[in-house]
Formats: sequence, structure tokens, C-alpha cells
Amino acid sequence: MKVYIVAPAKVYTGGPTALFQLCHALRRVFGIDSYMAFYNMKTYEDPVHDNYKHFQCPWVSIDEVYDNIDNIIIVPETATFLLPKFNKIKKIIYWLAVDNYVLTNYVSKSRKLKFIWFMLKNYPSEIFNINFSNLRFYLNSFYSSHVIKLIKRGRVKIPEVDLHIAQSNYARIFLESCCINKNSIILINEPIEEEFLNAGKNVNPEEKYNIITWNSRKAYPIAFKLVNLLRRRFKVIDLYNVGERNMIKALLTSKIFIDIGFHPGRDRPVREAVALGNLALVNNHGGYYLREDCPVPAGFKIKCYLDYLFEADYEDIYKNIVLWINNYEEYLKEFNEMRKFVLSEPQLFMKHVKTLVSKLDQL
Repeated sequence: MKVYIVAPAKVYTGGPTALFQLCHALRRVFGIDSYMAFYNMKTYEDPVHDNYKHFQCPWVSIDEVYDNIDNIIIVPETATFLLPKFNKIKKIIYWLAVDNYVLTNYVSKSRKLKFIWFMLKNYPSEIFNINFSNLRFYLNSFYSSHVIKLIKRGRVKIPEVDLHIAQSNYARIFLESCCINKNSIILINEPIEEEFLNAGKNVNPEEKYNIITWNSRKAYPIAFKLVNLLRRRFKVIDLYNVGERNMIKALLTSKIFIDIGFHPGRDRPVREAVALGNLALVNNHGGYYLREDCPVPAGFKIKCYLDYLFEADYEDIYKNIVLWINNYEEYLKEFNEMRKFVLSEPQLFMKHVKTLVSKLDQL
């Protein structure tokens, strides 16, 4: 049996990281003949991102996958379009991000008109203030709303495969709502990367400063507005595209991490921030909704599933953040349980992969 794990070439994000972690575990721990299989490859280019070299996973192109009844292919939810290429191989979908599947397959060509209507309906007083620097935050709000509506209307269809891997309980519940038998779903909670885990074991509160970090990549407009308010008093660092090393450096010195936006899966940023000694202010969307997926203390998780439905009192949030920063070490105790959980996830991951291996033998 050969297992092929599909990923986009030369891409470094949370999704491909989880795919490499799975391939590495299957090969090194369970002795399964596993390979990364890349699509969107350029001729003569090494498709493995430098940050994944240490996994030492052998790879093939998607066209080199051996379509045999004894073999297995695992594709992320954003690459299900590749499944019809194969007729004999056993198929598994790895649901890393529910929303990304919907956006990849169900965003119509008329999305520009729908976005304009969305803005007129939900942000009428702000539509003329949109510019290049804040457009993406409103797009995040639009996409999140669009996904929720499509799922509620039953428009989202799931490809027929042999097994599903859910990266979060959010994904598991979504699959069950689409009439997927729960016995056909395996939950795998992948850990944050080893560099963050190692750094998290040596956090020194005395080396922390009154610095705030935030994740702007999937942020809602509320986060953008809050950060602009906070910048009047504190140093605020945007972690978007800063690279792994700079992200670790920033999180080791900051006291508070803000991640308010849409969360298509059990996202890594909040786990990385908490592991490195940060208080985390998040909202309850998607992969951050359930405590099982995101065990941030209740007082730090605001009820903001959709941005435009949240009646924000920025002054109250601002006052809480000032209070948390001034009493950082006291409030840090509230995150002890989550921090211990994040640091123990490698062991949980291996238990989950072991369950997957037992399923592979039954396919």
C-alpha cells in the first residue's frame, strides 16, 4: 500500500503544514510508504517549500500517482477537483478548512455584484471609506457570510469518497450536517510546528513588553478598527506574512494576541500565540467556536460570529485590553490550561494518526 498526500507546490501555510506533518508521521512512526503528491508544479522546480525540508518526505507529481486499488490518496478540501483523475485508488478528503472548500467551489462569477450589495446592506455608512488598505477586511466579512448562507441553504455537496479526515470538530459537525456517516469521519488534531513548541517551553514573562500582535489575514473590519484605536497607546505588530522566525520573535515579546475574523478551521495562530505566553482575544466563528477546538477562556472570546451583526463597544474592549496588559501575569494564569493542552498536542496527534492507520487497513 502506498499513501499519497496531495498538496500545492511551493506553498507554506497552515494547511500544507498539516499535510506534511501527516506524511512524516505515517512514514517515520507507523512505517507506511507515504509520499507527498504536488499539483501546480513548475517545470524543473523543487515543489517542497524550504520550511518543509526537515520533514524529509519523498514526493511525486500528481501525474505520477499510481492509480491502483491497493493505494490511497488523501486530498485537502481545496483540491477535490483532482479526485476525478483517479478511478481505482481509495480516496480520502482531509477537511482542513470548511470555509475554503465552499469558497473554492461555490463562489459565483457575480461575486463582485454580490459584494457591492452586501456592503450596501450591511455597511452603508462605510462603503465610501473602503480603500486598498482595508478592502480585504470587508471581503473577509462577505466571504464568511456567504459561506454560512450556502451551508444553511443546503447548497454545499460533498464528493463521494472512502473516508473523511476532520481537522476540527467544526469540520466534523459540518460533515455530519451534510449526511456523512460519523463512522466515516476521523478527527485529527495536528500540533503547531516544533519551532513554536520549543520556544513555548522557555517563555519568560519578564521579557514581555506592552506589545500587541494581531492576525490580519482573516480579520473582520471590527479587528481593523480596534487595532487602529489601540495603536494610539500601544505598539501593535501585524503578523501577516512576517515569516516563522519573526513571528516567534514577536510573540515572545508581546503580551496580547488578537485574532478576530473568520476561522475556516482549528487555526494555528491562536495556539502559537498562547504557547508563547500571550493572552488571546478571539471571536467565536467556525474553528474558534467550540471549546474543544479553541479552549480560550470565555472572557477572552467575544460573540462575533459575523462582523456586521456585532454591536461593538470599542471603548469597553479597549479598556479590557488595557486592564489585561497592566495585570498581564495575573490574567496569564487563566491560559495555563490551554497552554498545557497546546504543548501536549504532539502526543494527541499521534493517537489520532494511529486511529487513521487502523482505518486505512480496513478500506
